[in-house]
Amino acid sequence: MSAAANQTSLFDRMVAGLVPYVPQPLVRRFGEPYVAGLTLDNALHTAAELARAGLLTTVDVLGETVGDAAGAAAAADAYLQTLDAFHGRSLPTHVSCKPSGLGSKLGWEIAGRQIGRIVARAEELGAFVRIDMEDATTTDATLALYRELRAQGHERLGIVLQSRLWRSAADAEALVDLVPNVRLCKGIYLEPPQIGMHDRDAIRRSFSSLLRRLLKAGSYVAIATHDEELVVDALEAIDQLGVDRDGYEFQTLLGVRADLAKLLAREHRVRVYIPYGSDSFAYAQRRLRENPQIAGYVARDMLRELARAVDLSR
Repeated sequence: MSAAANQTSLFDRMVAGLVPYVPQPLVRRFGEPYVAGLTLDNALHTAAELARAGLLTTVDVLGETVGDAAGAAAAADAYLQTLDAFHGRSLPTHVSCKPSGLGSKLGWEIAGRQIGRIVARAEELGAFVRIDMEDATTTDATLALYRELRAQGHERLGIVLQSRLWRSAADAEALVDLVPNVRLCKGIYLEPPQIGMHDRDAIRRSFSSLLRRLLKAGSYVAIATHDEELVVDALEAIDQLGVDRDGYEFQTLLGVRADLAKLLAREHRVRVYIPYGSDSFAYAQRRLRENPQIAGYVARDMLRELARAVDLSR
């Protein structure tokens, strides 16, 4: 790895390490660009603005854990309300569901029942549901739930694979028979070295290999990265394999590299992840802490804004 890459990585880690010590009002201020807001109306407004810019969206209703079965049902109800509201505004609707937010820590049968409700409603509306992937302790159960729902006939349903996990190549191979719709990302969870890669170049090579493996197998791939090296590599893979425009999309996070999203959207389908809900700012703090690279992006954006403000004041 180059000295510049090492310095960038160190900067990202330093920023992420400082997040817990930043005063809450400041976290709320800096977290605002990365969440749609607290309410469904906020999410609808954000999605409509992005649609006018030629960008698609996927919505996550926050937060990530519930304490009882009633809480899991209420979280699913919020997704049903979101699906109905987006459909009513004629906004193409994708939603992303974290199993922990729908009861998996209480029991996977609870989460499966609630996600099943969401998927059924999505199919009625012509919408789409992606089951998000959390830390590696949940991977087997998440993949099993995905396979179970597909066996029940649900097709408007996707899964996530993380390139940092050593097991992901085998998981991709095991899913070949389902020709899955896969969101491919690096993964934000820092796993033990026997479970997850820690070297940035290794994670990139794994991402590149998984992308080609999935595309060759006919999977629709949501290429979720802000890493320019991986974006360029993905464009090369798409061209080399002759993948039709309807066979993939790029995905970005709200507030992160909006310039890249708009640039890619000139020729490719691009979808922006928009989280909203009462847990929004706690989510922003967690994500900045858990993902040093995103924390680094945020810090650099802040520095650029500060530099522009200084220039304008002269």
